[in-house]
Amino acid sequence: MATVDEKRLGDLTVGDAKSILVYAAATLLALGLFVLLIGKIFVALLLGVVAGAYLVPVQAWLEKRLRAQAGSAVISILLFVVPMAGLVGYGWYELSDYSKDVIEQRDEIADRISASLSRYLGVRFEETRASLRDAFAEAVVRSGRYFQEVRERAAELLAAATVFFFTVYYVLTRRGRVVPYIKLRIPGEYLPLYERLTDNVGGALRGALWAVFIDQIVKALIILVCNFVFDVPLAVALALAAFLVGFFPLLGVWVVYVPVSVYLLVFRDDPTAAGVYFVVGTLITVVSTTFLRPLLASREAKAFNFFWMLVALVAGVLVFGIPGIVLGPAILGFAKAVLDTLVGDVRYETSLLKEERDQRAEAETAAPESGV
Repeated sequence: MATVDEKRLGDLTVGDAKSILVYAAATLLALGLFVLLIGKIFVALLLGVVAGAYLVPVQAWLEKRLRAQAGSAVISILLFVVPMAGLVGYGWYELSDYSKDVIEQRDEIADRISASLSRYLGVRFEETRASLRDAFAEAVVRSGRYFQEVRERAAELLAAATVFFFTVYYVLTRRGRVVPYIKLRIPGEYLPLYERLTDNVGGALRGALWAVFIDQIVKALIILVCNFVFDVPLAVALALAAFLVGFFPLLGVWVVYVPVSVYLLVFRDDPTAAGVYFVVGTLITVVSTTFLRPLLASREAKAFNFFWMLVALVAGVLVFGIPGIVLGPAILGFAKAVLDTLVGDVRYETSLLKEERDQRAEAETAAPESGV
């Protein structure tokens, strides 16, 4: 007697068709509700999984010595969170005090910039000063709107942070159960797809996050060195700002090196230092986007070359914003996994390349014979 999986389409009864429709509708409804449920925290969930995977060696090392899985997981998370929170808090404290001084002295700053532009570029002083004062006023208004948006999204940010940390903790403490749980519920015929998803999506995510993190560290260190060389105030705080803003779309190291270059030109009256600082900032921005990040990501991911990681990182941020850092490589890995599963293993004997070469060889063999 044929099993359900062995039935032909013509053998399906009306009852079977109704069951298929009901289960299909229920599945679509469940998927839709699930996407609605985790839509806003999906990136935090993905980041938690990847961060947990990176922290597994640390947690495993601590667990062997402490003999406490939960405690070692908490310590592993704190080893990452506490230094980052301290650095961010320090940078925020330093820059917030400095921003207050800038707002209080905005008229003097506008006069100095206007005089400098008039001296170097021949721009009219009064027009420049009026434009800069308007720009300062607009910046204050926009900063107020920004903080208002942050307050409005506080609940969403808190939920995302909660999901991220608990996901990391879950991966560190339950990883031995998660993988068997998933494998138990996937039919054996989907093993090739599962393996390719694991290799491609996991590799792309690891590569992207590793590349972004290392790239931001390199840029921050270069900015820090330049700050010390040119004796820029708030050298460490500005380097931390350079590290953080690079994770955001439409922001980057330029929000640090452009104002610092203006400062060196206007308030230090040193066009050489300003030009060098600006060129260095521009170079590290261009090299980072077009070379360093894709190179690091492709080497870490291993399943993708430089070009495809460049496409995933640039297009991901362009389409999805900040989540694109994760979603771009994840989508690339998913597409490659599905394609590899459908195409199957690459075999030269049955490929189009072999067929074309055989036809070309036959044509080359037949050409001398026809010429005789």
